[in-house]
Amino acid sequence: TPEQLSIVQAMHMDWMFLMAYYGCGKTILLVERAEYLLRNPKNTIHFYIDKENSGLVEVLKLRFAGKNIKIKTRSRMFESDFDLSSDGVNPSDHVIIDEAWMQSSKRFLKQLKKLKSQVSTLWVALGHVHHDANFNESDFRKGLEDIQFSCPTLKHCLRNGQKIVEEAQNKVGGLDCFADQVEVKSKSN
Repeated sequence: TPEQLSIVQAMHMDWMFLMAYYGCGKTILLVERAEYLLRNPKNTIHFYIDKENSGLVEVLKLRFAGKNIKIKTRSRMFESDFDLSSDGVNPSDHVIIDEAWMQSSKRFLKQLKKLKSQVSTLWVALGHVHHDANFNESDFRKGLEDIQFSCPTLKHCLRNGQKIVEEAQNKVGGLDCFADQVEVKSKSN
């Protein structure tokens, strides 16, 4: 999509936050970011999945086997006092976090700012917003701007068919706060 292309053209940016509905390409863009960083053999990359027992971990391990990238899982990194330096991440390293879990938007932004101060670059994709998160998209985007994160809009669902999106939009939790923004490219079921 044009939105995805604009992010691909911004791979050089240090601080990026991807926030969109399921199937809009957040994970694919994070993988592209990892590929971009791997072009410099001196880069050390840590790719976190903020969710235990994710099949995505195995896919990423296979994709990046033999490369200077560490695939790791943590659970709810933004709801704890998790410290990247205690996990072997150096200030010169690059970090990518997928499936980020938000319990509280205020706490999330505070932890994001802390993690940013510990690394060379940080790209994050939101994976879940708890229904009690007190989430206001406009306020959250302002908070991201205040800590110098870019946050482009992704609203085109390319992965899921119309019926899957319609069913998901009826659920509470996850990324339902973006459900009214998504546009499905495929009308197939």
